[in-house]
Amino acid sequence: MDNGSDFFIGLIKLIIIYVIETIPLFVIAYRSQHPLSWLAWIPLANIWLMFDMAHLSFVWLLLIFVPFVGSVILSIMLWMRIVENTNKPSWLGFLMVIPVVNLATGYYVAFVDS
Repeated sequence: MDNGSDFFIGLIKLIIIYVIETIPLFVIAYRSQHPLSWLAWIPLANIWLMFDMAHLSFVWLLLIFVPFVGSVILSIMLWMRIVENTNKPSWLGFLMVIPVVNLATGYYVAFVDS
């Protein structure tokens, strides 16, 4: 294979992974009747969607500037609130920072009725 086809195959793989990771956020937003649920598909705009669904001010985004810990705390806070809004136990939000487990948890929150 040449570099062009390798790049194309890699790009297709990235798109597939992005779609698989984004489906739960879209479904959660859609089921909660968020008027802008389609923003889940747009990189960076989906961060605004998560803040809006969690009812958090964008000021909390400043936690990203605290190395490592800030991002983890922010992710946990966002997902705990989003999960609470789906009438599921908030501790599931902690699982969203664990790689691979977060994918299963996201699909559980999105597709399993409480």
